[in-house]
Amino acid sequence: MALNHGRLAHWHGLNALEALEHEYWNRDLVRKVREELEEAARLLDIHLERVSCPCGDTQEDVAFYRELCEWVVEAERENTLFPLPLVQEALEAHFRGKTESHRCLWRLMEGVHHWVERKETG
Repeated sequence: MALNHGRLAHWHGLNALEALEHEYWNRDLVRKVREELEEAARLLDIHLERVSCPCGDTQEDVAFYRELCEWVVEAERENTLFPLPLVQEALEAHFRGKTESHRCLWRLMEGVHHWVERKETG
């Protein structure tokens, strides 16, 4: 069975959000969040190179993950945690804004863990 790089990308994005919501904020967390966001951008880029995403992922989504990664790299460079609340808010808004037609993401989010409040539809 072929890997679904799009789903894996969002899984890494959700891992970054989970770490921000549930782990102690320190330098190790900054590194972990950076690694998850880098992997999310890398995998989503591979996904979009191979197929036209039926869920609607675009290069804007890749750019989103890369921009957040830049914020986290800056936090590492400056030895600060200041950007982390902004990264967390951006991830929450990003995932909350995805509609249920984004099948791979919603399958991940419908698990036992309550990731974000869903936007009411209809």
